[in-house]
Amino acid sequence: MSPAHSGIQALIELARRDGVEMRPVLLRVLTDLYVQEPVHVPAERARFAELACRLLDGAEPATRAAVAERLASYPGTPPEVAEKLARDDISVAAPILRRSPALNEAALHMVLNFCGSAHAAAIAERANLPPRVARRLRDLDAPVAPAPETDPATTFALARRYLAAKSDERQIILSAIACCPQVEQEEKLRRLDRGLHDRLERAALRHRSGEFVAQLRDSTGMARDVAARIVADPSGEPLAALCRALEMPFSLASRILLFLNPAIGGSVQQVFGMASRYVDMTPASARRLAGAWCGLGDGPRPERARWTRTERERVDPRPAPARSIRCTTPARPALANES
Repeated sequence: MSPAHSGIQALIELARRDGVEMRPVLLRVLTDLYVQEPVHVPAERARFAELACRLLDGAEPATRAAVAERLASYPGTPPEVAEKLARDDISVAAPILRRSPALNEAALHMVLNFCGSAHAAAIAERANLPPRVARRLRDLDAPVAPAPETDPATTFALARRYLAAKSDERQIILSAIACCPQVEQEEKLRRLDRGLHDRLERAALRHRSGEFVAQLRDSTGMARDVAARIVADPSGEPLAALCRALEMPFSLASRILLFLNPAIGGSVQQVFGMASRYVDMTPASARRLAGAWCGLGDGPRPERARWTRTERERVDPRPAPARSIRCTTPARPALANES
């Protein structure tokens, strides 16, 4: 159990007791603990949503505004908490309306139905507005402006965590990363030649994982250690996400997966499960994940140093190899009686 999860559990027990005056403090601390972790399992999200919604009812505007600011850019904010904050006074709702990825199109329409022009103006500042919401805002004479660029550090952090996570957490990360800032490597994946599909398939059918990794590195710029880790993962999930990012049909992706990782075909249930997850995975989410992978790694290695003999002896304590010495027997001097 993570430290943040343990803290949330302790706060839940504390909040169940009487003492309304401590609820604002509990709400702030609970929110801080929640956003410390990049992703949460569904049970943790549900517990946070239940408790946060209850505590928001008894919190003063300053506390609600602070919580909204903390949750506005967090990709794992529960939709019910975001919607509750979005319908609050504009001093509370503004950051959620402008930035929160937890508000879907239906939630934005609901705010426009029941809130005023200030809420509409805040919604107009969102990036990538749904077309129908944008048209409705234009009808309301609310100027639609693009939101400022955001830092993609969260995207890279989630992509790195995906490689080390278990299967259930990976599904959460894949859903959350779709709401994270875009990375520039995504555009390179969009422009890749479809001939890469054939080259990757040929390498997979020959069981040449090294050649497969080299093709990925040359075509996408992905670091060799990251590509090798994706290919070697025993579950095949990172490789499936990569194939989905490259918009491969499942027939092709399944051949690559089964030939590079025969363990995946160990059972019919495993194959059907892989097919179901592949179809449910959106190319946009997979491309954001794979694009972030292309930005990970150690980068180019420095050139190997060329040592001179003096420099090597200075840093290498091992003795130099002994030289071969040619032994010659000196001529024996002649004795007097041998003459």
